Amino acid sequence: MIYIILCILINAGLILVFKLFPKYNIDNFQAIVANYFVAAFLGFQIAEQKFDIQTMAQQAWFIYALFLGLLFVSIFYLISITTIVWGVSVATVANKMSIVIPVSLAVYLFNESLSFIQILGILLAMISVVLVSKKRDDAAIKIDKKWYYFLPVILFIGCGAIDALIGYLQKIFVGTDYSNEFILSTAFMFAAISGGVVFAFLLILKKIKWHTKSIITGILLGIPNFFSMYFIMKSLESNVLNASTFFPVNNMSIVVVATVVSVWAYKEKLSRLNIAGVILSIAAIVLIALL
Repeated sequence: MIYIILCILINAGLILVFKLFPKYNIDNFQAIVANYFVAAFLGFQIAEQKFDIQTMAQQAWFIYALFLGLLFVSIFYLISITTIVWGVSVATVANKMSIVIPVSLAVYLFNESLSFIQILGILLAMISVVLVSKKRDDAAIKIDKKWYYFLPVILFIGCGAIDALIGYLQKIFVGTDYSNEFILSTAFMFAAISGGVVFAFLLILKKIKWHTKSIITGILLGIPNFFSMYFIMKSLESNVLNASTFFPVNNMSIVVVATVVSVWAYKEKLSRLNIAGVILSIAAIVLIALL
């Protein structure tokens, strides 16, 4: 249970941190790229297995880790943009509404069963995220680019794919010859490499400038980001909750924590529908996890 709690707190904290980036003039792309180099390094230091790229490339999970790394860097970047443009509550909800994807795959691929009460809880969870994401009529949102309107949908698909892929890797490959730390670190390595290539390309074309403060922020961000993913896999490994129940509980808890903290720390205002959504989220968690 401690892994689940830590997972919730760290993931909510990461989303809340992005809200501070504009205030302190942090380039979110540079920070995110730097963060993955640190996350990969940290994971390989913790892992018991020896780093050997030739041996790794022969493993069945290698191609999944490559794809997961590409998803990490792109979706993490989009979460930061969504948080800045739409606010913490909408970014969190758009992110965590994706529970339907990993839950559906867990039931379909691994024959995990859901009780009627748990299904009811998942339905309530999906309703709750819609209510929480409903912005007040007086909420000032500046949309500079048209594609920003599609951010919630992109996050829904991308975050769902990440959760589903992590659940699949943990179920199929972890516990064989490689640990959580090593497989995740490989994914982080690919995220760092792909992000670093794009970063270098933009520097050469002079589309962006090196920003030391953003790089330092990213270095600091890499530590909690590694553990945010690590604790997801450890939570699944603990078998306290199976994948079809863990992801709804985890995601809805992050929604509640991030929304409540954003109201307190960032003075984001909630409508009655938003408050009803938070209450409904808590009820959904109880139905899914405790009944």
